[in-house]
Amino acid sequence: MSKQEIVRLGPVKIFKATIEAAWRARQPLTRTIIADAECRGLALIVNAQSMAWRFEYKPRGVDAHTGKRFASRSIVLGNPASLSVDEARLQANQHKGGAKKGDDPAEKQKAKLAEDARKRAGTLKRLLELYSEALPKRKKMRGAEGLLSSKTVTEELMHTRAAIVAMGAIDRPAGDVNGVDIKRMLDGQVGKAATARHRYGALSRFYDWAVEEKHVATNPCDQVAKTRRPRPPNSRSTHHNLLQLGQLWIAIQAADGLKQVHRDLLYFLIAVPCRRGEATRMQWEDIDLAGSTWAMSGTQTKNGDPHTFYLNALAIDILTRRHEEMGQPKTGLVFPAPRSGKPIDTFGKIKKSVDVVLKVKLDWRVHDHRRSFVTALAEAGVHEAVLDAILNHRQSATRGGVLGVYQRAQRWPDQVQAMQTWSDLLSKQIGTRND
Repeated sequence: MSKQEIVRLGPVKIFKATIEAAWRARQPLTRTIIADAECRGLALIVNAQSMAWRFEYKPRGVDAHTGKRFASRSIVLGNPASLSVDEARLQANQHKGGAKKGDDPAEKQKAKLAEDARKRAGTLKRLLELYSEALPKRKKMRGAEGLLSSKTVTEELMHTRAAIVAMGAIDRPAGDVNGVDIKRMLDGQVGKAATARHRYGALSRFYDWAVEEKHVATNPCDQVAKTRRPRPPNSRSTHHNLLQLGQLWIAIQAADGLKQVHRDLLYFLIAVPCRRGEATRMQWEDIDLAGSTWAMSGTQTKNGDPHTFYLNALAIDILTRRHEEMGQPKTGLVFPAPRSGKPIDTFGKIKKSVDVVLKVKLDWRVHDHRRSFVTALAEAGVHEAVLDAILNHRQSATRGGVLGVYQRAQRWPDQVQAMQTWSDLLSKQIGTRND
């Protein structure tokens, strides 16, 4: 390999024309160094493929080991395309003044480059990528056993990204975000309390992870005053009596724009006090129509505990009809969205269709049916422990604390009787089980 030749010229006063001429005269395997007469230590470096401004200086003081002055050092200021000769001289003189005061421009530049590289590696965009890889491997929150569900991971990442984007901070170093940025993000969610709470919570958990992994020193969410942090909404206590549920059932049947799968899903959510997400993700392989049971694994439930629902007569009617209409499948979703085949998630539109034909003013949500179930059966004399077992409530008064540790009975015969009672009460109200 041929050795590069170094040619030194000057010092000369460098002009724009000097730069252009030097570029035209460049040669392969030749480096030309043109010293500037106007600024001692400044030179134009011309290579076969590039040009750059370089400033050379001697650090102040002497080496304690040799007793001699330190060797000359140099830093690259930039190239003539982005830095004019006057700007290069200005920067060189500033560095010269710093060197006289005892600064080491090369060390400062090296430290700045290292800091910039660290910041680039620690942008929120990059940390979000790392978090996306780490989150599925993290344990469930609140000390529960097992890993986070895929649904929880998806929602956490969605809310975290939304918060970061709302702050306009996706390309900023994570350590540069402060309480002011987060407060501004929250202020943009005025009137959207639930959204603000989800975003703040997800962002705070993201920063807790970043602190734990030593990507940042502190969690900026802690800088937001407690009085300004989103508060959880008041617990909804709405429930409906059997007459109101009957009116709702009739409205579901009469609503325009709904497919039969939508109606069946709404009927099922009244007949069985499961959570909405559990019903929308229900699989045929988990259902035993002959045995009247629906068995869910811990990955399918909110609290991570396996749970089995007894399917009362009303629920069996709904599921049997669906099973026959779908060609008696053995696997797959019980209530697939008509177009996508995925779990139904258009409850806002579905509810509007029902509300249009509802004969009475009724403030209802799907989750209210669980409270309606408990309230009606408690009034009918069913023990609270049985109702809590049906709802799969781990932290209730009858299943939490010390009692929950020792009392593990599911009281299945009592659950079956309670579900049958609920079916009978509803059937009397709606008049038929085959709407």
